[in-house]
Amino acid sequence: MKIDGSIAVVTGASSGIGAVTAEALAAKGATVVAAARRVDKLESVIERCRVHAPDSMAHAADVAVRGDCQALVRAAEERFGRVDIVVNNAGQSIHRNAAKVTAEETERLMEINFFGAVRVTSAALGGMVARGRGAIVNVTSVAGYLPNPGEAAYGASKAALSMWTHGLSVDLHGTGVQASVVSPGPIDTEIWSLDEELSYTGKLYPASVVADGVVRVIERGSTHLTVPRRFGAAGAVYPLVGRPFRWGLRKYGG
Repeated sequence: MKIDGSIAVVTGASSGIGAVTAEALAAKGATVVAAARRVDKLESVIERCRVHAPDSMAHAADVAVRGDCQALVRAAEERFGRVDIVVNNAGQSIHRNAAKVTAEETERLMEINFFGAVRVTSAALGGMVARGRGAIVNVTSVAGYLPNPGEAAYGASKAALSMWTHGLSVDLHGTGVQASVVSPGPIDTEIWSLDEELSYTGKLYPASVVADGVVRVIERGSTHLTVPRRFGAAGAVYPLVGRPFRWGLRKYGG
């Protein structure tokens, strides 16, 4: 799908992967609707997007709130007439032993990491199908395929999002709308500094590798991409081993 001239909604766009992805899409010619809770940070992201796409706009939204997801898509459609691309990137983590995580914390994580993406996608999908053109990109994680210490809830949310996206891709076949997963390994973002029990000590990769991956799957119509690619091997090998990797991603972090 051609990005130039498209209207792209990016969630979790105030920093990290979302911010860099918003800028990458704008550089490709997309008008970006950048969404996040932190409006002050969004404004600086949008200013950088406007260098390439002057009509880009910020929109305050919490994807854990159903009404915010619907209002985000509605605002984009009212302003630009349509939504062509949705990048569901908003997410949080819990890096804590599963025995110390409450059911309520897990529910909250699922609301953000899984149901938020489902709601934004559902709000935009009808228009895409009607026009016969669109792209949904859901940012998951290698943690959704390879269990790691302290990531039971986070991994489950990303695994759910990944499988839902693959099923969506099957159901959308022939409609002109594509659904893709971009699955990052350890990326250098705020998510690491906020975790209580961080076990990973390997290399962190720049958010630009994920942004480049998002651009790639949209342009090529790919269903799945792991970035960096080397982490795809870990997820593929795990089901063949038959027992958890106690060391998780540490071995693959370099």
